[in-house]
Amino acid sequence: MSITGIVTSAGFSTRMGTVKALLPWRNTSLICHQIRALLKGGCGHVVIVLGYECARISDEIQNTFPENLSITLTCNIDYKIGRASTIKQGILSAAKDSNGFLLIGVDQPTEGHIVARIIKEHEASGMLISSPRYKNKGGHPVLFSNTLKGELLEINDDTLGLKPVFENYRSRLNRIDFETGQVRLDINDYQSYTHNYELFGNKT
Repeated sequence: MSITGIVTSAGFSTRMGTVKALLPWRNTSLICHQIRALLKGGCGHVVIVLGYECARISDEIQNTFPENLSITLTCNIDYKIGRASTIKQGILSAAKDSNGFLLIGVDQPTEGHIVARIIKEHEASGMLISSPRYKNKGGHPVLFSNTLKGELLEINDDTLGLKPVFENYRSRLNRIDFETGQVRLDINDYQSYTHNYELFGNKT
């Protein structure tokens, strides 16, 4: 199964006060950590959708990873509109033979073993969507079958982005329970960053 990992990193990071993607995490930056986790977890191709500070973040990635890796950088010029346009650009930039799209934000740091388990259980389940859970609440990254590509390309922020896709296919949703709260991690401001960095981000 060929899965494309899509990292959304186009927003202003207004609440953070600095560019989230370039914050330190696990001896690298958040953006490079996410790319490594997706590759280690089994994604055959990783797409990073940038917007605000596109050039700075691109330089960070290009200076960290060799050119022969299956990594695609793309810049969403409509990033000010909302996250839906960023997700759609990531899907359009995925490999044509991709069997699915694993979506995650740059501010939702994950690990290779989490990604690997989601991909493995998604393939075994035969479901259209696979979502990690922690204490009965949904987390990330979420894996969508390429069967849903058309509907994913129709999402917009006026209808709450991905929510209608989840609602339409609730019966085809594979819920994967995890014992770590990291699948619910979402770094929105500097306080949440420093707190979670001590819990997860300063490990080697």
